[in-house]
Amino acid sequence: MARRVNQSVARFRKLTEELKAEVHAEAVKELNAQADNLARLMVLAAPHDEGNLEHSVRKVPDRTKDTVVRVVAGGRLTTRPAVSSKPFDYARGDEFGTAKMTARPFFFPTYRLTKKKMISAMKRKLTKSIKNRSAE
Repeated sequence: MARRVNQSVARFRKLTEELKAEVHAEAVKELNAQADNLARLMVLAAPHDEGNLEHSVRKVPDRTKDTVVRVVAGGRLTTRPAVSSKPFDYARGDEFGTAKMTARPFFFPTYRLTKKKMISAMKRKLTKSIKNRSAE
């Protein structure tokens, strides 16, 4: 009897580990899809009258965890040479404004508008993955 219980426990652990790996893979896939979509929406919302701002919006995966993805704007493509003492990234200037220019935010408003939808899409995808697997 004890041997049969151990086999059942081992089988349960194996199935749980398989489910965990499958759900993790689905979560990473959906996370990347949501980050791509967010970056696309930010490109559409970005001011297009100035330089390479729309080309600077990109998804940056974390090097240590596959469950962390950042969407960023600015950087080399939007940095101008030093006007005073430091180089100026006009992506920040557009987002927050400057002393000479009013803000034309595109990054954070887009994120705030899509945050709840992204979270619910992730939850739906994971729930569906778990239900499909547990139905087997």
